[in-house]
Amino acid sequence: MTPLLLGGEMPHWSDHRPTRGAALRELVRSAHGHVLVAGPHDPELIDAIPARQVTVLVRGMRDAEQLAARWADRPGVRVCCGSLEKLAAVPAYDTVVALDGLDRTGSTETADLSWAAGVARLLAVLRPGGRLVLSCANPVGLHRLYAGAAPPDDAAWGPAAGDDPTRPAGLAALRAHLRDTGLDVLRDYAAYPCPQAPAALLSEAALTDPGLHGFATSALRRAGVPDGPLLADPRPLAAGLLRHTLAAPLAPAWIVVAARPGHHPLPPPDGLLTGGPLRRTSSGWTMGESRATVPTGPCLHDALLAAARGGDQPEFRALLTGWQSGENAAVDADAIIVTAGGLVALAPPSADGDAALRRFAAALHDEGPAELWPAEGTAALLAAMTGRAIGPPPATRAAPETLRELTAAHDRLARELSEARAQSTWYEQRTATLQSDLSRAYRIIAVLKGTTPGRAAVAVLGGVRSGRRLARAALRRLRPEPPTG
Repeated sequence: MTPLLLGGEMPHWSDHRPTRGAALRELVRSAHGHVLVAGPHDPELIDAIPARQVTVLVRGMRDAEQLAARWADRPGVRVCCGSLEKLAAVPAYDTVVALDGLDRTGSTETADLSWAAGVARLLAVLRPGGRLVLSCANPVGLHRLYAGAAPPDDAAWGPAAGDDPTRPAGLAALRAHLRDTGLDVLRDYAAYPCPQAPAALLSEAALTDPGLHGFATSALRRAGVPDGPLLADPRPLAAGLLRHTLAAPLAPAWIVVAARPGHHPLPPPDGLLTGGPLRRTSSGWTMGESRATVPTGPCLHDALLAAARGGDQPEFRALLTGWQSGENAAVDADAIIVTAGGLVALAPPSADGDAALRRFAAALHDEGPAELWPAEGTAALLAAMTGRAIGPPPATRAAPETLRELTAAHDRLARELSEARAQSTWYEQRTATLQSDLSRAYRIIAVLKGTTPGRAAVAVLGGVRSGRRLARAALRRLRPEPPTG
C-alpha cells in the first residue's frame, strides 16, 4: 500500500506518543460505516475499529509509510498523508474519530487552523446522521497542575491553547459549540489521568452521583498517573476534586460523542473503565458486559485514611483487620468498596500477598495525618495491628516517581547521613581522647622508670621473671619421664 498524499505532508516527520489506551479501544468499537481517523492514533486503537472501510489521516510521512506497511494486506484501509486543511470537503464518512484532538492535524506546510476551523473541517466530511468522536485537552487540567519540568516536545512549539479564542474554555462551552454547529451531544466524558492515554472515562452524571462516589473515587485512583515528571501524585487531589464536584471541570481532557440530528442507536455508556462499560439503568448502575450491579459505599482506601486522620483507632483497626484477614487481603485498598454487607473487590488480587499492604502503607506515609517513619516500617506496623508479620521487603526499591517523593527521600537520607556523621564524630573524639590518655600514661611510665625506685622495681621484676624461668626449667628436669615399652 502506498500512502495517498493530500498536500501539506511533512517529510521525515513522526508524531511521538500517539493516542492509545484500552478505554479508547472500547469507545471506537461503536464506530460504523466508513470511518475517518484524523491525527496520530496507536495502530492497535485503529485495529479495534470494526468497520470495513477506514481512512487514516496523518501529517508525517514516516507515520504514513509505517501504517501503510502495517495494513498492506488489510482490505478497506486507506492511509492519507497531509494537513487536515487539504482534506476534500466532501461528506464521505459515517464516523469521524479525532481522539488526539486537533493540535496535531495541521502542518508546517500550511496555515494554522483555529480549533473551530478544524472542527468545521471535520464536520464538512461527516455524512447526515454521522457521528463525531472528538477529544479536547484541558490546558488547566489536573495533569498540567502537577506536571514537572520536562523537555519540550513537538507540541510545545506550536500555538498555546490559551492563544486560540475559539477553543472552548470548559466542558459546557465544548457542548455548546457542538450544539451550535447542529450536532446532538450523545455523551461526554472526563478523561483521566492524561489526554494521550486515558484509563478512565466517566460522564459528568457518573462523577456527580452521590451513590457512585466511592466507585468513582476508586476508578480515578486506579487510573494511574500521567507520563513524565510530576511534582506530586495527582490521585489524592483527583479524589478531592470528585468530592467537591470539580472532577469534570479539571479533567485532563474531555471526550465528546456527538452526531448529526436523526435516528441514533443506543447511546454510548456513561463510563469506560478497565472492568468494562459503566451504565445507568432505572434500577441503578451496572458494570461490565455482564451488567453486574455496582457496589455502593466508600472506597476502602479513603475510609482508612479518614479514620487515620480523625484518630478513630477502633474504626481504623476494624477496617484494616477486615481487609487483611479476609479473601481480599492481596487486593489494593483503592480497588475495594466498603458496603453494608462487607468488602467488595473491584480487581483481582496481586501475586504478592504483601504488595497491597505495602502500597497502602506508602500512600498512608504520603497522605497521612503526620510524618511517619519510612513506609516499610509503616507496613510492618499495619501488619502487626492485624496480628500477623509481613514478609521481607523486595530486593529492589522502586525509584521515586514524583518530586515530592524525591524530596522526601532526599530529606530522609539527609537525616540518616547527619546521624551517621554525628556518630562518626563522637567515635573520632572518643578515640582521640583514649589515645591522648594512653600517650600520657606511657610518658608517666617512662619517667618513673628513670627514677631510683623505678630502676629497683625494674630489677626486682626482672629477677622475678628470671626466677620463674629457672624454676620451670628445674621442674622439667626433676619430673620423671614416662616409662617406655
